[in-house]
Amino acid sequence: MFVSTVTVGWADNVVIASGAGYKKMVNALSAAYTKQTGSSVDLIFGNMARVTTLAKQGDKVGLVLGDVRFLKKAQLPMATMQELGRGKLVLAFSKLSNAKAVADLDNSKTERIALPDGKKAIYGKAAREFLSSSGRLPNIQPKLVEVSTVPQVFSYIATNEVDMGFINLTHALNVADKLGGYVVLDESLYSPISIVVGVLNNPAQKSEQQAFLKFLNTPQAQAIIHNHGL
Repeated sequence: MFVSTVTVGWADNVVIASGAGYKKMVNALSAAYTKQTGSSVDLIFGNMARVTTLAKQGDKVGLVLGDVRFLKKAQLPMATMQELGRGKLVLAFSKLSNAKAVADLDNSKTERIALPDGKKAIYGKAAREFLSSSGRLPNIQPKLVEVSTVPQVFSYIATNEVDMGFINLTHALNVADKLGGYVVLDESLYSPISIVVGVLNNPAQKSEQQAFLKFLNTPQAQAIIHNHGL
């Protein structure tokens, strides 16, 4: 899925390309920024592969939001980066499951546990690190159902195809009413997940880039970021 809310006139506003999982947060930041400054923001959302591909295509995008490791691996032409916060891994439960705690991973009644692809999704990698650090791998392996993305894990949870699954806090907050609950996992048991805004080398948007970055440091913006799970 690739969604663009870009209007005409790329250079008139700062253009932010973001992973779709952070759409609600970025929309809230954009609305607050426009209300505070009177300046508009053009937004592009999609999977990170599409986002980074677009970010490499000349001077259309000014800022790109995502996991720092993914952005660095994509070798984007970034001048600087600014951290928004740390992504948090959660264990979410289906509504038909009686599971409510991390200890239920080990319950004999827990038969299926979904997690994202550890080779492609940062939260899949974090989930496997958590299971390894907590001493559950390899014994828990037969229960694991690996899918491609966090949204697919959520889909399995929401349709009760699994008892529980690993997703990120931002996504859990967005779909909390469709879950049977969730718990935030110990951050010391997986590698830090740094969610950043990368500033692309784009002279046409330089002043707009700096204005938006300045806004991100305001208490209002920081509250929005925190309320969306970072």
